[in-house]
Amino acid sequence: LDAKGKKDARYVIPIVSGVKREELVGKLPEFVSADDRVFKAALIRMSERLGRHALVFRDEPDKENPSLNGMTLCEQMVFLHRLDFRGVGLPQKRYLEAIRNCLEEDEIFTDRVIMAALDYMSGAFLAGEDGLPLAYMRTIILTCSKHESLHSWICHVLLPRLIEGKIYTDRRQWEGWMRCAKMLENTGAAGVSSIKEAIQNLPEEQLEMYLAIRNA
Repeated sequence: LDAKGKKDARYVIPIVSGVKREELVGKLPEFVSADDRVFKAALIRMSERLGRHALVFRDEPDKENPSLNGMTLCEQMVFLHRLDFRGVGLPQKRYLEAIRNCLEEDEIFTDRVIMAALDYMSGAFLAGEDGLPLAYMRTIILTCSKHESLHSWICHVLLPRLIEGKIYTDRRQWEGWMRCAKMLENTGAAGVSSIKEAIQNLPEEQLEMYLAIRNA
């Protein structure tokens, strides 16, 4: 505990690479609520023994008895997005800042790491296993601004997949999707024809909504 009686995440950092992933997920709120320096140090230490698995979200061999240690970079992005910040008393602003901080560390959280995490979360959404996290579309928009290398994949794969999963039934995520699609159409990104094809598959109401926004 620190001087104010709160848990001090700094004292856990030296050992986190050997801590079970399940326990690290539970400690994420402590790391997120710490200052940026402590937060980043914790993330680096979690993944330091898992470099060759950076792009992987690992499945527990036995879900009844979790055994995976540490947390890959891909897993960090997924679990940060899925963090129940309200349930643990974290301000939404801090939740969003933590994710943005990771995106800005692009020598660690490279375009390939971000792609792997976004791909995993969209796959779970399409399979009906999980809803999209609050920050999901915001992260895609930030990624479009930062990583032109991912424009083609986002156009060809990600945005059409989200339409297939009926993202338009979630107002907040749908607004983010439309903003992202409009931005990529305006930039003439490679693969933009795939977005147009996905748009034509929208229900009439959502198609009219998107066209109104695009043409505004």
